[in-house]
Amino acid sequence: VIILPADSRQMMVEGPEDADETPPDYRSGFGEAGLAALEAFVEAGGTLVTLAQAGDLALEDLEVPVRDAVAGVWGNDFWAPGSTLRIDVDTTHPLAYGMPEMALATFLAGGQVYETVRGDRSSEVHRVATYPERDILQSGWLLGEESIAEMAAMVEVERGEGSVVMIGFRPQHRAQTHGTYKFLSLIHISEP
Repeated sequence: VIILPADSRQMMVEGPEDADETPPDYRSGFGEAGLAALEAFVEAGGTLVTLAQAGDLALEDLEVPVRDAVAGVWGNDFWAPGSTLRIDVDTTHPLAYGMPEMALATFLAGGQVYETVRGDRSSEVHRVATYPERDILQSGWLLGEESIAEMAAMVEVERGEGSVVMIGFRPQHRAQTHGTYKFLSLIHISEP
């Protein structure tokens, strides 16, 4: 299992834009060779997990049949800065064993919401957690509820012999989200 934390694709692949101003010990970026290694890892049976905006890497480079439904949607159309949102959990999915059917997720800036792209690969996408039809906000601020209603908060996408698990929120945010941390802890034990 490889977990990509909530970070931008730019930072993970290419490193900081201001590389000259960043001390060498703090530069990152695994480059095209790293992308190829991640893809080979998944194709050979590995599990790649993306948290929040790290999902951009899977969306752009791994050709998953999923899109971020809130990409580029801002202001009054959609905004949930540090809000607690309700999610419906498919408790029959191995990545959700032991979770309640209704849980709470902390949605922060950079979070993603997933929609399956119709086509011959759409059957490879499995929803693990989905935002309900209405009354999604539990605490905080949510504009544009209809933008995420009945969209996926977490998906598993089959890829070769492995899978890409895309969690659109941060299940471990500051160790405060005890209710969703289980999503991460189940990943290693659900694999055959």
